[in-house]
Amino acid sequence: NKKEDDSKDDTTNDRGEWGNHYEYFLTSLGLAVGLGNVWRFPYVCYQNGGGTFLIPYLLCLLFCGLPLYFMEMILGQYTATSCTKVYARLAPGLKGLGYGMLAIPTMMTFYYTVIMAWSFYYMFMGFRSELPWKSCNTTVLFEVSTENCYSKYDNDFCAEEETFWNKSCIAKTLFCEEFGLSLAGDGNCEDSNGNITDLATVTKRITPSEEFFKRKMLKQTSIGVVNTWSSYGECQYEVLGCLALCWVIIAISLVRGMQSYGKLTYFITLFPYVVLTTFLIMGSQKNGFKEGITGFYMSADWDRLFSDFDVWVAACTQIFYSLGVGVGSQLLLCSYNGFNNNCHRDAWLIGLGNSVTSIYAGFVVFGTLGTLAYNNNVPIESVITEGAGLTFQAYPEAIAQMPSAPVFNFLFFFMLCLLAMSSIVGMWEPTVAAILDELPKLRKYRSYVYIFSCFVAFLGGVSCCFPSGIFMFNLLNDHTANTVLYVALIEITVVSWFYGVDRFLDNVDEMGIWMPRPLRYFWKTCWVFIAPMLCFVITVIGFTTRKMDQNEGYVYPPVIQALAWFIELSPIAVIALVSLWVTVSNWVKKEPIAFLRSGPLLSPSEEWGPRADRPKLAEGKENLSFEVADKVDDDDDNTNNV
Repeated sequence: NKKEDDSKDDTTNDRGEWGNHYEYFLTSLGLAVGLGNVWRFPYVCYQNGGGTFLIPYLLCLLFCGLPLYFMEMILGQYTATSCTKVYARLAPGLKGLGYGMLAIPTMMTFYYTVIMAWSFYYMFMGFRSELPWKSCNTTVLFEVSTENCYSKYDNDFCAEEETFWNKSCIAKTLFCEEFGLSLAGDGNCEDSNGNITDLATVTKRITPSEEFFKRKMLKQTSIGVVNTWSSYGECQYEVLGCLALCWVIIAISLVRGMQSYGKLTYFITLFPYVVLTTFLIMGSQKNGFKEGITGFYMSADWDRLFSDFDVWVAACTQIFYSLGVGVGSQLLLCSYNGFNNNCHRDAWLIGLGNSVTSIYAGFVVFGTLGTLAYNNNVPIESVITEGAGLTFQAYPEAIAQMPSAPVFNFLFFFMLCLLAMSSIVGMWEPTVAAILDELPKLRKYRSYVYIFSCFVAFLGGVSCCFPSGIFMFNLLNDHTANTVLYVALIEITVVSWFYGVDRFLDNVDEMGIWMPRPLRYFWKTCWVFIAPMLCFVITVIGFTTRKMDQNEGYVYPPVIQALAWFIELSPIAVIALVSLWVTVSNWVKKEPIAFLRSGPLLSPSEEWGPRADRPKLAEGKENLSFEVADKVDDDDDNTNNV
């Protein structure tokens, strides 16, 4: 078989395989269950109404996320190569799809390692007898916190007729007068017309953990006034040092290849569940914890669900983002599996495990927010500024209230570092693997390739290590998530419509993967109709309801709005440019192109087919997918000419 012989030079024979199935399962679970669950899911859920967000989230998981996830697992395991090779063989005219997919995790790792650097910073700052964010008056926070810094811990030291404000106890009468009000008989403030204002809402109360995150670590003063794109500030060398440490650790863990990293996954993947469970048990004993869950997290606003389509867009992008589809990561991890591995079972277990973990982490976060709302006597919607820093404000606040707080601080941020490393390794490996698959001669220099690529990625995250670096951080975070949706739409169209879902299911049968007939119809329906339509509708809604990029009311200037579009559409541009190059190359060579109909550029090439190292028992049997591909190619040669 010519196709099989031609593919032997870059198949998995020298790429390696997992030591055992548990290593693959835990590594893949670690990629799916990572920062997207503990860091990103809570703040996206918080921004989109808590329980209101969960309904479209679960629907998108079932009808869009899982079908795409299973599809990528099949492609990786069947071909045993990276996404750049898969799509170059599956649809040569869309060779750029694999390169476009790689552009997304490359950008994502730039700011994912910044999150890991923040975690190291919090971990190191917690190595003291009292956590810096326990009080507004700690030695670390006193000089940088604002007059609105408030905590129940500080207020408990005040007399009954006093309240805590401006880093000290102040008489409630004087506090009201500071804002042009007078003290009412019930202990609150009132204006000259007798309108009562609750003491807690006279001015915005800011938690010590929020002050530490913004003013100590990020060194922000006033967003939109002092901290702007044109006034970027001085480099935060502590965070920059932590960023360098992150990439050194990642390079060391990967320098011997993905399979060696698999040995670490037993601890990396399972340890976070222990920490989250500990936090859930201890937090549930606090006042307000239950109300945060029942009153916000498990409560849906049905009017918003059907009127605010941004909730649906956020839910769909979060599913793709968390599962790691559309970026080539899961495809690559599965390429190290054996040919007959039951990836259908793995898709259900890992996909559902991913969402269960997100929801489980949400109980901890929203319970903690309920406790903070109770302590500060404010609604849960306004207890903390929403955004990417939510995890670095809610969890530290909960930790500060625990006994032996420094110990729990170390455990939590050590866990966050592990989750970050698990996600980063899973996203960075496809980039390096694609380089090695495209240039097989570099495989003997694998270690040097890893080290150099990690150094380049370190430089990509330096822009986030400034007081205004959070702006770049948010651009990368928001717009790479949108890009995943676009790429996923192209990917599922290529496989289900250009290659053909029946032929794809034949490949599944070829690997010996059995599934019940109802599930077979379910996957087929999702791949052909539901998932593409859902992706298309969500994409259209996202474009029509798009808002200007901003941060806490500071709207970015026009040139930055253009930068946001560039980040979001650059992977699509890669797909288009590479595809154009392939088309023009064929035209110059006077080869048939037939790009917009079934033809040589949208039909599998001669190199497409199963991995060369599939089990021996498959030898001598007819390859149905090859026969169909050959027939289609022969028909195209006879009828489809430019």
